[in-house]
Amino acid sequence: MTVNVVLPIPVDRAYTYRLPDPMADAAQVGCRVLVPLRNRRLTGVIVEEGPPEDTLDFAVKDVIDVLDDVPACTPELLDLTKWIADYYVCSWGETLKAALPAGTTVESQHELRRTDADPGDWADHDVGRLVLQNLAEHPETTLSAVRKRLGPAVPLALVRRMAADGAIEMETTLSDEQVSAKTETHLRFAPAFQHREAAADLIEQLRGAKQKAVIRALAGFREEGTPEPRQADVVERADASYSTIRSLVDKGMIEKVDKEVLRSPLDDLPAPEPPPDHDLMADQQRALDAVTDAVEDHRYGTFLLHGITGSGKTEVYIRTLKAVLERDRTGIILVPEIALTPQTVQRFRSHFGDQIAVLHSQMNMGERYDAWRQLRTGQAHIAIGPRSAVLAPLEDLGIIVVDEEHETSYKQFDPAPRYHARDVAVMRAHMNDAVCILGSATPSLESTMNARWGKYERLALPERVPDASGEAATLPEVRVLDLTLQRKKHQLDGALADPLRDAIQARVKRSEQTILLQNRRGFAPVLECEDCGWAPECRDCSVSLTLHRNGGRGRLRCHYCGRTNQVPRQCPQCGGSDISQIGVGTQRVEDELESVVPDATILRMDRDTTSQKHGHHHILQQFRNGADVLLGTQMIAKGLDFSRVTLVGVVDADVGLLFPDFRAEERTFQLLTQVAGRAGRADLQGEVILQTRNPDHPAIRYATSHDYEGFAEEALAERRQFGYPPFGHVATVEFRGPKEERVERLAVNWTTTLRTHAGPVEVMGPEPAFIQRVKKQYRYRTLLKIRGGSATPLQDALRRAREAEGTPPNGYHVAIDVDALGVL
Repeated sequence: MTVNVVLPIPVDRAYTYRLPDPMADAAQVGCRVLVPLRNRRLTGVIVEEGPPEDTLDFAVKDVIDVLDDVPACTPELLDLTKWIADYYVCSWGETLKAALPAGTTVESQHELRRTDADPGDWADHDVGRLVLQNLAEHPETTLSAVRKRLGPAVPLALVRRMAADGAIEMETTLSDEQVSAKTETHLRFAPAFQHREAAADLIEQLRGAKQKAVIRALAGFREEGTPEPRQADVVERADASYSTIRSLVDKGMIEKVDKEVLRSPLDDLPAPEPPPDHDLMADQQRALDAVTDAVEDHRYGTFLLHGITGSGKTEVYIRTLKAVLERDRTGIILVPEIALTPQTVQRFRSHFGDQIAVLHSQMNMGERYDAWRQLRTGQAHIAIGPRSAVLAPLEDLGIIVVDEEHETSYKQFDPAPRYHARDVAVMRAHMNDAVCILGSATPSLESTMNARWGKYERLALPERVPDASGEAATLPEVRVLDLTLQRKKHQLDGALADPLRDAIQARVKRSEQTILLQNRRGFAPVLECEDCGWAPECRDCSVSLTLHRNGGRGRLRCHYCGRTNQVPRQCPQCGGSDISQIGVGTQRVEDELESVVPDATILRMDRDTTSQKHGHHHILQQFRNGADVLLGTQMIAKGLDFSRVTLVGVVDADVGLLFPDFRAEERTFQLLTQVAGRAGRADLQGEVILQTRNPDHPAIRYATSHDYEGFAEEALAERRQFGYPPFGHVATVEFRGPKEERVERLAVNWTTTLRTHAGPVEVMGPEPAFIQRVKKQYRYRTLLKIRGGSATPLQDALRRAREAEGTPPNGYHVAIDVDALGVL
């Protein structure tokens, strides 16, 4: 018997292997298998039965091992990942790898060690010298670890030559699965001693006081209804040692039992409060009826739930999900940012309890693996998380909710597959005759047009949910501060203009809360020498270093590769000592706030303060408990609901507005509208203050008046004129590698081939990327664009070019991004 196996490599084909007889019964479509590929061992997935061996014109290799008892991938997930690979022009194996939990692959790894021998010419070789230096610092390591430290331009062939010359030692081994089920040791009485009187008999027979204490403790747990308590609990209660336990086991009086323990991030969260019981508004009920009609009919439908901030979209999600579960089907809830997950999870936990499994990147590998297995085995029926949760291994899927569907974080950038979770959600719902709800106060222009074209059904929630007193809540008043005028009036000294300072002080006095948005982290984005104009740049990336202050003079940090440098006391170029701090980051605003409201409790929420596990949750919990000001980057703009927030301030509404991207205005409008919606969500009137140097810009003007329809009409007219989405499709091809001239040559060759296959597709470039160098890698980009509703000609051109150009040289990469969001 042969099987076709897809491997996690960027090769668009399946490989045929023979299944030895002992494995034939265990192997099924969807199971993971360990197979040989040239001189490597890789974990792949069986996707179908292979052809008869006697019809093949090559020698068939054997499968080494079958790694699953139950297929890791369901037939539905195989179909979905195949569609993703075809649409986004990547390999099926790369997509399957994204659908499986990290740490479950077995593959070859190359272990490297430095030898005592003379390295000879390798000591002067450009790459060889770096490898030798790295092995001196890390005596036992792997080739993949060396590549992470030095960059990908360390080819295996070069390492093999170094090993052949005796400069290093290399051994190829198989890595183990990095994650598995966690077990915990429990204790129970042996079968001969399980009747209740036996414990007293054992205590009389035993001489040791500690052994008697263990028997008493075990009997006590049994009386309390726990016949098999944890070994650690018995040891603690008996004040005994583990050697005492071993002695009783050896005597046959008690037994050890290993039980699986589920690792869950929910264990660290407090129990959710009981859900409030309230009636739906008329618009909510109409939306719910439309969606549940499709659920009851087992009918596919995508619904664009366009509701202003605070209009009760989540309540519609919850009630629809209840209708789905009542029909023994399952659901996925997608959220755009990890920052939203704790609040969202608690809201859904209060309704659905242990039926929920969470999937997100801040969970450790074991927690993600356990959540994935709960969903795969049917122990949990609801998956909640960011974009990767759209690939959750649920069967009988009935609903997928994409909350804040406009968010760019739903698009995967690196590595492949570069999918958009919103679009994958729509397709997965279609494949399962399920419903998909796309919720947003500021829908993407693509979704708005899909609703107008009849692909989606638009459901409107135009009013806020009434407050606790039953009165209709209103959208907050928005006030625009023109920073140019504020400076002329001498009302701007620092980042916060006087009217915003006064408003913050007034809220603190009234024990009300403030949210401040500054979408730049760090202290100052740029340092600059006043004498010669020198500014510190990252040596590995073509970007300026950002000043971060955590006491003292602080450090300069690259936001792309993470490299840090000391802050210079004088200019290294001219020797001058007058170095200015230009621009404002969250740390600088925090310093200013401490002088504006010195007695207030100020919380800062950005990537620097939330890097630890549950960092988002702890900060939001402090704010919920009464802190005065929450300052942060865009992660505070979405989905947060605090009843005492009456002021939202935007320190610089222009951040991102002038970025050279056709979506910049849409993103700015969405961000400002979303953050404005955090104010006045209960019985207290809200106010929003936007600081800007461009008060007449359409994105600012429409956000000020909460006018989505006006903004959409103006933006769509411009998109239609130039053929940009939603009136066409765009894709980018990024070329990167360590030597600029080779990257440019690779880009030119690829782009020339693309043009020969382009047909109706417009091909532009190649050009250096907007940020030309990141992590020592030079980057060039080519842009493809086609007008109309079909992306097929664009995808066909990319496939033909990929086939014609083949695999790029070692250390160089070609990344295809269909429906790209960032086109520069």
